[in-house]
Amino acid sequence: MEYSNSELLNLYSNTVFLLDEVQALPNPFAIITAFNPQGKSQPLKQNESQNDALRSELENVLHHTVIGASPDLTHQEPSFIVQISKPAAVGLAHKYDQNAIFWVEGDELHLVPVLMQGDEVSIGQFRERIRLGSESN
Repeated sequence: MEYSNSELLNLYSNTVFLLDEVQALPNPFAIITAFNPQGKSQPLKQNESQNDALRSELENVLHHTVIGASPDLTHQEPSFIVQISKPAAVGLAHKYDQNAIFWVEGDELHLVPVLMQGDEVSIGQFRERIRLGSESN
């Protein structure tokens, strides 16, 4: 299914984040995935292979796994919380053909367009978007 830029912005703006446990997170940090390049669904094996390649690139920086999900949890994408600069995160997103990344500074969650049109926009508080493992089951 193809989405318009405004539809993508709406979908990404409502993302929640599934964490296994409460953990100390770096600040600031990026949230990035290699799943579904250009917002187009890919076979699971291909997505996992791409995310494994991204994980390899992150082995020398602080990172944690996180799942970006729709509020009803029907769509989920394994992702990484990464302590790198925003330009470095945007560069990785370009490399893996991602439409956008999330950027968290303080507790403010930003959507940063990469391949999609638009300007960076604040979409609320990160902590309000966290769902812990026991909450997401």
